[in-house]
Amino acid sequence: MDLEFKFEIHKDSMGDNIRFYGNIDSHSEQPFEELSRKITGKRVVMDFSNTLRINSMGIAILLRSIKHIKSEKKSEIAIIGENKTNAMLFKITGVYTLTSQHAQF
Repeated sequence: MDLEFKFEIHKDSMGDNIRFYGNIDSHSEQPFEELSRKITGKRVVMDFSNTLRINSMGIAILLRSIKHIKSEKKSEIAIIGENKTNAMLFKITGVYTLTSQHAQF
């Protein structure tokens, strides 16, 4: 699997479905800024099933992006597909407090 971060957005009648690929780290900042500009749906599903490692800079970028999408786009955000390590990281860092749906651990 490619380690370079990228994302795909699929839009449907329910909102925007985003699938992330690779590592989320300091190199992900520019793509996350691009992502925020492309969000148009009132419901956003973030799929982490193809995400590998997320480091502290990646968490900071993700938190900033989620906060921006919620405040500027007025979108509800759900997280799916996270592995157990990333789920624990999301829980510890407060990512889950900003989302409406996520894994239960």
